[in-house]
Amino acid sequence: MRAADARADAAGTWFRYDIGDGRSLHLLRLAGVEEHGPLAIVIPLDADGLDRIEAATRLLCFLMRRSVPPDRRLTERQRQRARQMLQAIDGRMSGASYRDIARAIYGTDRVHAEAWKTSALRDAVMGFVRDARAMIGGGYRRLLRRRRRK
Repeated sequence: MRAADARADAAGTWFRYDIGDGRSLHLLRLAGVEEHGPLAIVIPLDADGLDRIEAATRLLCFLMRRSVPPDRRLTERQRQRARQMLQAIDGRMSGASYRDIARAIYGTDRVHAEAWKTSALRDAVMGFVRDARAMIGGGYRRLLRRRRRK
């Protein structure tokens, strides 16, 4: 794997690797570390430590060209809801009505099958927009954290 770009500063050399699909991997080789030595990962032992360990495992599998385990922090339903929230807020910010957004997400036939003012679809779309605004306000960080036991 070749670095797409690298830059050095007092901390060391920062590398960005293109890993495809518009994604990149950012690494830092600390100052004083030999160029061809093994990589190390420093993981803070805090409340997010387990998430970081899983991410490091996925990274190591990728670097060793092994099968990368799936990211299990979000269920398929949570991923679907996040997509719907993005679709809803994108529509709303572009001037679409809640009904137009519902048509885009659920389809015209399903939206027309219910009375709009009392429709569960209307409530769902309004919830998507509300929750998307919360995510934009910084709540997106919760998406990538596993649920914590109290």
